[in-house]
Amino acid sequence: MTHKNIIVFTLFLIFNLSCFVGFSSEIIPNPDSRIFKTGDFILSKETKINYSDNFKISAEFLKDFLMIDTNIDKYSNQINFLHKDINNDEGYILEILEKNINIYSENNKGAFYAVQTLRQLLPFQFETNKSSIREFKLPCQIIKDSPKFKYRGMHLDVSRHMFSVDFIKKYIDALAMLKFNTFHWHLTEDQGWRIEIKKYPKLNTVGSYRDSTLVGHYTDKPITYDKKRYGGYYSQKEVKDIVAFAKSREVLIIPEIEMPGHTSEVFAAYPNLSCNNDTLPVQPGTYWPTVDIFCAGNDDVFSFLENVLSEIVELFPSPYIHIGGDEAEKTFWKTCPKCQNRIKNENPFEYLIYE
Repeated sequence: MTHKNIIVFTLFLIFNLSCFVGFSSEIIPNPDSRIFKTGDFILSKETKINYSDNFKISAEFLKDFLMIDTNIDKYSNQINFLHKDINNDEGYILEILEKNINIYSENNKGAFYAVQTLRQLLPFQFETNKSSIREFKLPCQIIKDSPKFKYRGMHLDVSRHMFSVDFIKKYIDALAMLKFNTFHWHLTEDQGWRIEIKKYPKLNTVGSYRDSTLVGHYTDKPITYDKKRYGGYYSQKEVKDIVAFAKSREVLIIPEIEMPGHTSEVFAAYPNLSCNNDTLPVQPGTYWPTVDIFCAGNDDVFSFLENVLSEIVELFPSPYIHIGGDEAEKTFWKTCPKCQNRIKNENPFEYLIYE
């Protein structure tokens, strides 16, 4: 199964789980407590939603999801977003009564997760064809929940396989439905640079495309490539759109920009940044394993990284940027005169503490 098929299959499972969620009334993840009461709340397009600006994101999401008409004067029942101190900024109390649904939380995060729980309690048709449902009975109950883990994340590698903006939004929406709050976006790798960097356009015209893709595993003999050009990248406009969408789902995006290894796609565009520039340029992702690495003795490397990360910082509100750091082969550092000179002059190893 290819990486792309794995992701599609994962989303298939998630949405099919939500199908069972709608009809079995299970909640994923399991809440802290759940107490059923007598009676039902009749949810319909005439249900009114009341909220203050603090809960606007959650309330607007629910209104759009249910396709509720906000212009009607007559309504039979209502959903209320209410502030309550519950000692957890992502916790909530969802109270389903015969005439009202009350959502209590400290802020929009908790309210949003209450809405996702409510979403799971509805039939799956609400995910696909809302117009086919006139009304639906929700059993009266009180649900209290708060997350056990502050960081709840999923990862997506778009370097080996490029996914559309629409797919990524669906992926983020699926994460939100299951109350994940972090999306780790793997944007660069030997196989392709996937984000627009205005100061270095060759990262996209050259580094974002490869002439061939490995078929199977690199240990397979003989090694086989499909000989098909593949690639693409996300414009900064598209990235801003995705970041805004994630914010509306209370999902934080952490971008990953690989360094100092897994950077052959960079050297295909800018070979002077590698220790091994005498044998470059290379083609992104057309050989494996790779020992290419940023030249630690080259001041241009640090200027390049500072400039790239400056553009990344402007695109993502996350307090974190992931820089990879895995499988950084030191082969060229050991033989590179510039790297050896920096080690000799700056002696970085004297700052290491050994226990």
